[in-house]
Amino acid sequence: MSSNAELGEAIATFVDDYSIEVTPHDAGKFDEITAELKPGTSVYVAHPPNMALSDVVEFAGKVQRAGFEAVPHIIARKLESRAQLDAGLRQLRKLGVQRALVVAGDIVVPDNAFDSSLEVLQTGLLSEHGFTDVGVAGHPEGSKAIGDDRAWQALLDKAAFARDTHLNVYIASQFGFDPGAITAWEAATSQAGVTLDVHVGMAGPASLRQLARFAMLCGVGASARMLMTRAGATANLLKTQAPDELVTHVARHKLSHPESRLTKPHFFAFGGVAKTARWANAVREQRFVLNRQATGFDVDS
Repeated sequence: MSSNAELGEAIATFVDDYSIEVTPHDAGKFDEITAELKPGTSVYVAHPPNMALSDVVEFAGKVQRAGFEAVPHIIARKLESRAQLDAGLRQLRKLGVQRALVVAGDIVVPDNAFDSSLEVLQTGLLSEHGFTDVGVAGHPEGSKAIGDDRAWQALLDKAAFARDTHLNVYIASQFGFDPGAITAWEAATSQAGVTLDVHVGMAGPASLRQLARFAMLCGVGASARMLMTRAGATANLLKTQAPDELVTHVARHKLSHPESRLTKPHFFAFGGVAKTARWANAVREQRFVLNRQATGFDVDS
């Protein structure tokens, strides 16, 4: 059994190389956000509804020029043609971007050219344009959008693709609030022969109300209900909740399972990107105090 000192070190080590998600909507807060991030941080650029791929490309270029590793989202079902994908990837490489997250997406454009992330991967365009690292989706708590069985098969198919490509393929998991679900899913995927590293998706500090709303939108409502139950019937919905219990659970798991594929956290910043970065920075600098049960911690702000 690990000591609190050893656990604290493991928590800081796990969070040290965190990644974080922004959208082109964050352009007005760009300076505030980047002031909180260390150079080289992986900054994912999401593709929100009602925005074009060109908006994502442009903002990813701005992130890259600022000294970070831009990771733009490439959403298969939003692509109208192979030519559009080709042009987008070509422009991204001109901007110095060499990483991407390829996901299927829930929103389908009329006459979409691709139905899955695997179809995008199989075009070979990412390798052709010199991309080096590609994230794919994982769903530790299942997928409401396509169903659990289909999500599982999709992951196995992407893992098979990874074995036959020179791309460094890894999993960026959907966020959730159930620590046990993450480690159980890792064990199940390992048993199925999946060897890809996992960047553990988790929601950054946000109010219970915000977390519940985004959880329902993203199909992890059951996990959100567990969070609400744990918070209690009298919980203040506006009070900030942080992912300290999830981080602690994974860090402890990694201490007892050195072979774990859970390599780092990826933060969905529902409560604000700068706020999430400040919290994560405090954790990696070990400016936190474990609770009495060592199941979570409070950050020294």
